[in-house]
Amino acid sequence: MNKLQKIAFIKREARELETQEALFRQGLSSITSRKRYLELELASLGASNSTRKGKYDDVLTDQQKLEIRASLTK
Repeated sequence: MNKLQKIAFIKREARELETQEALFRQGLSSITSRKRYLELELASLGASNSTRKGKYDDVLTDQQKLEIRASLTK
């Protein structure tokens, strides 16, 4: 593969990735909208989402949290 062929190949790959990225964003937007709708419907029915932030806050002790942070920043 010569230099011009390689450049053309890379450009085609980059365009394909841009297309895939756009499709991914559209799918994510659709999923996010559906999730919001369902959360609002749960709230209107007086139910809460069981996976709300904070539910698992007490799983790790403060010491364990510090150890994890320290291991991630090494």
